[in-house]
Amino acid sequence: MFYNLIYFDENLYDTYYTFASAGQAVQFNEIESQTDKGGQLGFNDTHVGLGKTSVIKGEIINNAASKLISLERSLVDNDFYVDFEGATPFRHIEDLSRRMIFRAALPLRIHESFDMYELTKLMKDKLEEAGFVGTKSDDVELFNMVFDFDKIKLPVYNDDMDTIIFSRLHKDCLLIEENELGELEEDNIILAKVKRTHERQFTLFDPLKDFINLNPELQRRLKQSIGDKGILAPITVSSEAIEIEIIAIYS
Repeated sequence: MFYNLIYFDENLYDTYYTFASAGQAVQFNEIESQTDKGGQLGFNDTHVGLGKTSVIKGEIINNAASKLISLERSLVDNDFYVDFEGATPFRHIEDLSRRMIFRAALPLRIHESFDMYELTKLMKDKLEEAGFVGTKSDDVELFNMVFDFDKIKLPVYNDDMDTIIFSRLHKDCLLIEENELGELEEDNIILAKVKRTHERQFTLFDPLKDFINLNPELQRRLKQSIGDKGILAPITVSSEAIEIEIIAIYS
């Protein structure tokens, strides 16, 4: 089993591996293996052990790929897990409940309304106009705090079926470069948990919530200042949908 990992959310792994392992997940730092070589010298009911003892020590391999394999193995035969790579038809995904984890081949697209660079430029201008961020060099630190680019979320979705499947990828969990994001559109394997279902309408992405780091009060003030227009408006879709939390993407 060899994986080319594209995305791995370690926080979700920690949560769901513990649940899948019935709360028995343990973090090992060392392995100790002891082997006795030799025999016993016995007189009636008295026995004395003779021989050698060898001890081998090493560290557990603890990287993203090994964690993913451990999680998938722990999920096998669990009622809350569905493997669409097996015999289950993928069209039955609409039957999944919000507590279930699934594995499937699922290409994902970044919504065409989302442009990270244009959104950054426009948001900076609007923040300056609203008086949240100035133009002086002293405001660089504040700007970097508002735009923590490692915390940015990317809106991804699949609409190949009647039910749209969508999520928001955390940029700091990507294991590829930004210029390689086209790889998400390939027929990769997705390991994910159903977060919630939507029957009529849903918000795929909200720039003021998913793109910048502002507390609710500042979000409200900024929203009042700029309105819901253009690239800053929430991307809202009218359709049945399943919102998922993506644990891993790999090929």
